[in-house]
Amino acid sequence: MCRRTTGYNSVHPRVGRAPQRPKTTGGFTIIELLVVVSIIAVLMGILLPSLKTARGSAKDTLCKTNLRSIFLAQTLFLETNKKFQPLSNAPGDGTWQYNYLIFDGGSREYNFGPLTSNKSLLHEVKLVYCPFQKDRFHTEDSDDNPWPPNEGFDTRAGYARRHLLTGRPLSEFRKTIAIFSDLNHLPKVIKSGHKKGLNASFIDGHVSWVSNPGIFTDNELGAPFSVLENPIMDEIWRAMDDSL
Repeated sequence: MCRRTTGYNSVHPRVGRAPQRPKTTGGFTIIELLVVVSIIAVLMGILLPSLKTARGSAKDTLCKTNLRSIFLAQTLFLETNKKFQPLSNAPGDGTWQYNYLIFDGGSREYNFGPLTSNKSLLHEVKLVYCPFQKDRFHTEDSDDNPWPPNEGFDTRAGYARRHLLTGRPLSEFRKTIAIFSDLNHLPKVIKSGHKKGLNASFIDGHVSWVSNPGIFTDNELGAPFSVLENPIMDEIWRAMDDSL
């Protein structure tokens, strides 16, 4: 009599159980973690300077764009009014130290005031502030520089307009001169902005970087504080003209 065969094992040889793999914890060793941290540190050392440079370039582009916007607003103002607005309510061209004012404590009829009060000229007040400037008297809406303006309290811009332009038409100028720039009325304000120079907008509409020839930060504008005349301011603006 033949033995009855049934089932898988009767046809195929018995398959042995596969050897078990050793158990692992699933974590990193100290050496592996140190290697990863070292790689990240190297990458940060490579990338951070590049990111810093990129941020600086973006700020510089924004500063120049702001100055172009101010020049365009001034040009539109001149088309209607035929002449540059005064710097302040003082006699003549006003005091040179008012060349950065938006609001002089009682009126916005001077300097940047007419440009910022007309939305068709400058639609945002932030356009008159340099992104590099850290001086609290020349940054937008700080405790020392309120926005909107408060009556009886000056509000300052982050750029300056050239003096001795008041009452003059644009057609009167036959040579290229700088008419707007980053603040230049005190060395400490230059140092708290671009530090090594400034951006300037010229009467032909172009904007360019002007490296500090020395006088931007090596001067005595603060002492004495001339009210109506200051030859150092003339030298500063002429230095921008000579940079072309």
